[in-house]
Amino acid sequence: MKKYGCVLAALALACAASAAAQTGAAPPPVSVVFAVLTKSAESKSAAAGQELTLRTISDVVVDGELVIPKGSKLSGRITEVEVKGAGSERSALWVVIDKALTKDGAELPLQAIIVAVAAPRDKSLADDPTYGMLHSGEQKMVAANPGGTAGAGELPHSSKASSTAEVQAAELQGRTKEPLLLKEDSQGTVGYDGLDLSWRLMVPPPVTVFSSKGKNVKLDAGTQMLLRMAPPRPGKSRP
Repeated sequence: MKKYGCVLAALALACAASAAAQTGAAPPPVSVVFAVLTKSAESKSAAAGQELTLRTISDVVVDGELVIPKGSKLSGRITEVEVKGAGSERSALWVVIDKALTKDGAELPLQAIIVAVAAPRDKSLADDPTYGMLHSGEQKMVAANPGGTAGAGELPHSSKASSTAEVQAAELQGRTKEPLLLKEDSQGTVGYDGLDLSWRLMVPPPVTVFSSKGKNVKLDAGTQMLLRMAPPRPGKSRP
């Protein structure tokens, strides 16, 4: 894995740092933020252009001003997918995080890299026996008859959708309130065997590459991530 100093120097270059910074002077300030992945992504089913969304679980403060509050959305995309055996010796996801959307509607451009990830302690609610029991009962209650209407003792499809959405929302909310699994100086991966992190930083936008010698790279929903970025500046609220 690249050394922390090299990461900062390359990030400075990717963010159009001054010539002095590129020739050995101290790199410009770098902001950090902790975030949680809201939806799983994996190389065996992903495609270039697929959206990737994170939810911040810490604030970003620049020059004493709160720029990205906790609970904001970080928006990105998968730019490239590698599948082992399809002309590649590894599996990989290439990821760009390029925008923050705050709860008050402000939109800020970002140049960020993911420098550390920690797998969720419980990979999914499916591992929770209590949820499994409730989910099994829910499936029976929402079964609709052929006409598309709910029968006696059943809930309509709209109720099922609402229930599922509420479960997902509750799960995400719970994950954003979990204790931090990473520190500000963390690097690499925690809880993911064989997963490597690298970066493509010489030409903007900076790219984070998740790779493995296995047949699939999967990032589970709820994965905590540490991002480093050029300090974002306050943006304007969307109309």
